[in-house]
Amino acid sequence: MSHSQEHRTDSLVKRLNRIEGQVAGIKKMILEEKEYADVIIQLNSTRSAIQKISHILLEAQTEHALMHVSEGADLDEEMKKLQKVISQYNKMN
Repeated sequence: MSHSQEHRTDSLVKRLNRIEGQVAGIKKMILEEKEYADVIIQLNSTRSAIQKISHILLEAQTEHALMHVSEGADLDEEMKKLQKVISQYNKMN
């Protein structure tokens, strides 16, 4: 694993840890019967954080594909992988 991949992984794990905290907070809000509007605000914040991770991974796959093609990998195979990631990304948005 390269240094940049390790950095990216660390960053993603930190983001996921924050999301776990947000979800725990939302659960607590529901158990404490907080105002629905406040719960929805937190849900939207969590959704945005998840979408950001998805965006980061899409960018990483794009960089990965371009790098592999420049190193001689099969363009069609890399395009298939990238299209699969794009398709999954679009389902989230």
